[in-house]
Amino acid sequence: MNTSISTEHAVGDEVAYLGAAELARAFRARELSPVEVAAALLDRIDAVNSSVNAIVHVDRDLTLAAAAAAEQRYVEGIPLSPLDGVPVTIKDLSAVAGMPLRRGSLAFDAERPVAHDTPCVARMREAGMVFLAKTATPEAGCKIVTRSQVHGVTANPYALDKTPGGSSGGASAALALGLGPLALGSDGAGSIRIPASYTNVFGLKPGFGRVPAFPPDIDMPHSVVGPMSRTVLDSALMLEIIARPEPRDPFAWPIPFAMPNDMADPKLKGLRVAVSPRMGFNAPLVDTEVDSLVAQAAPLLSDAGATVVEADPVWPVDPLEPFKVFWQAACISTVDGFEAYRQPLLDPYLRAVAATSGFLTLKDYLAAMKQRLDIHAAAHAFFHRYDLLIGPVMPVPAFDVERDVPVGFEVDDWSWCPYTYPWNMTGQPAASVPIGFTKAGLPVGVQIVGRTGGEADVLRAASALEARLRLHLYRPPIMSARSEGEAAI
Repeated sequence: MNTSISTEHAVGDEVAYLGAAELARAFRARELSPVEVAAALLDRIDAVNSSVNAIVHVDRDLTLAAAAAAEQRYVEGIPLSPLDGVPVTIKDLSAVAGMPLRRGSLAFDAERPVAHDTPCVARMREAGMVFLAKTATPEAGCKIVTRSQVHGVTANPYALDKTPGGSSGGASAALALGLGPLALGSDGAGSIRIPASYTNVFGLKPGFGRVPAFPPDIDMPHSVVGPMSRTVLDSALMLEIIARPEPRDPFAWPIPFAMPNDMADPKLKGLRVAVSPRMGFNAPLVDTEVDSLVAQAAPLLSDAGATVVEADPVWPVDPLEPFKVFWQAACISTVDGFEAYRQPLLDPYLRAVAATSGFLTLKDYLAAMKQRLDIHAAAHAFFHRYDLLIGPVMPVPAFDVERDVPVGFEVDDWSWCPYTYPWNMTGQPAASVPIGFTKAGLPVGVQIVGRTGGEADVLRAASALEARLRLHLYRPPIMSARSEGEAAI
C-alpha cells in the first residue's frame, strides 16, 4: 500500500475551485493532501477575502491540525466518511467548539471560544471534515443583506458594488471566490436561497426536522441550517452528514437522509412539476430579465423527463401577514435575551423592530399560528397534485451594497420579496439553483420547492438544471481580472 500522498499537483486556483466530491476522490487516490489543500485555502483567504469581507474568523492551527488528522487517516486507509478532510466554512450563527460565536453582534465576547458544537457541526466533525473559517452574517441573521456592526459589509464577488444577499452572504461570497467547496448556512426567511441566487451558487433549505438542532430554535419551523456549495452533488453529500439523527432534538427526524443514486444524470420521468412565475403573489417588484431567466427552467426540466405545467398556489391568506408577526416576535425574543445593559450594543434595526412591536398580544400570535396552519394546509393540498414547484427566488437581481433593501422600500418591509419565507412557514424543502446572468452580469437563481420530505427530488431537479446549464463553471470577474503576474493562491 502506498503510504505517502503526492504533492505533484499545483495547489492554486484550479484546486481552489475543485468541488468536495473531487477533493475527496483526490484524497483517496493520494493525488492531493488535505493539509496542502487546507493550507492553500487559508493562504487564499489571506489574499482575496479583503475584496468582499466574507470570512470573519480563522484559526489556522485548528484547521491544519484537523487536516493533518484527516491526512493520516487516508494514509492508513481508514477515512471517516466520504467527505473526510474536505474543508467547509461555517456561518457565524452556528457554534463550533474552540471558536468564538459572535452572531454578528457586539454583545458577544470576541475572544471566548464556545465549548460545544451545534449538532450539524458535531456531525461534520465526526465525519472528519475540516473547519476552514467562520463566515459573515448580519446580527442574528436579521437582514437579507450581510452587514453587521462587528464585521462591516460583505460585497458580492460578481459586482463589488452589489450585495451578496443575506443572511448567509458570507457563506455564498466565500464559495463564489473559491474559499472552500462547502459552506454551512442557515435559513429563517430565505437566508440560504437569497445569497445563493445572488452569487451563482447552490443552496438548499432542508425541510424542518431534516437537520437536527440543539437547543431547538424557538423560531420553529422557520429557521433551519443547510448546505451551500458550487455544485448540487456537493450539497447532497453534505446533507447526508449533517442530517444524521440527534437524540436531543425532539423535532429531528429519526432516519438519516440518503442521497439519490442518480445525481450524475437524473431522469425526472414521473415527476410532476408546477411552474409559477409569481408563486401565487402580486409582487410589487418585477424584473423582466429575472422573469426570462427563471422561465428557462421549465423546458430544461421537461427535457429531463418531468411533466411540467403552469399552476399557481392559492393562498387562503397573504402569508406576509402571519410572517410579520413571527418576525416581530423573533426580534423581541432576540433583544429580550440580553441583559438590559447589553441591549444598546445590538443592531439598531433589531432594537427598532422590537421597540415598535410591543403592541403584539398573545391573541395576535395565536391568530398568526392559525393562519400559518391554513397556509400549510393549502401548500399540502397543492403538493398533493405536484411533486415540485418552480419559480423565482428574488424578484430583482442584487441591489446596491450600501442598502438593506431596494430603493423605494423600508428596511422592515418584506412585501417586495414574497417568494422565500412562505416555505419557512410550511417547513418544506426549497433550493436556489443558478439559472443565468443578467446583461449586467448579475447572477439569478431559480427556486425549486419540494413536498415535505422531498429533498431528494429537489436535488435531482437541481442537478438536471445544473447539467444542462453548467453555470457552476463560471467565476466572478474579480478572479478573472487578477493579473497574470500574481502568485498562484
